[in-house]
Amino acid sequence: MGEARVRRRAILIAALAVGAIAVVTAGWQIAAWSAVGGVRIVYDARPVACEGAEVTLEPPGASDDLLGDGGFAWDETFYSSVVGVEPGMTCAIRFFVVNDGWSDIDAQAVALPGMQEEYVSLVRPTMVNPNGQTRLADTDDAAVFAIESMPVAAGEQQAFTVLLEANAEDADGYEPCSGFIPRAPRVVVSVLGVQRSVASPEASAIGYYAGARAACD
Repeated sequence: MGEARVRRRAILIAALAVGAIAVVTAGWQIAAWSAVGGVRIVYDARPVACEGAEVTLEPPGASDDLLGDGGFAWDETFYSSVVGVEPGMTCAIRFFVVNDGWSDIDAQAVALPGMQEEYVSLVRPTMVNPNGQTRLADTDDAAVFAIESMPVAAGEQQAFTVLLEANAEDADGYEPCSGFIPRAPRVVVSVLGVQRSVASPEASAIGYYAGARAACD
């Protein structure tokens, strides 16, 4: 009888321990998902600056009064940017990872849809600043750059800049004034071992067209 009682007590203690671990694990997972769920991507009014190519805005008539350093603007109205791709041009696309969650998070990778090697594209990415010099294997729909050691504290934001150049190899695949509008960048963030791919707002997509847009009117 004594041995049976001891055995039942051991089983009960083990069951309680397993249950406690399950509760802690579930709570940890919920907390982690809550943290990464508070991350978003935002853009300023003019997220694109180029050398050797014209960047226009849609709808037309956007003001130039609030331009800051590097040709970026700082008002709160978003206009769709359109790049007239020219040979030899370089462009920078800037966006911000905003951490509205309760915990610090790590930005681990930036994915650039429509810019993978197998896709016929007018532009190719060269790196992501800061800390995004290492290009990973392409996914089915995007080029991917690893972001090394880039925490974003709770309540803070981190700017990232994607550097692009004209893709001479695929330029012949586009007629003048034709182009494409890939989806905007995604960012992979993580905390407590949980990862989330954060998409940009749909309205933030940027158009790339062969040649200056003024010649297409």
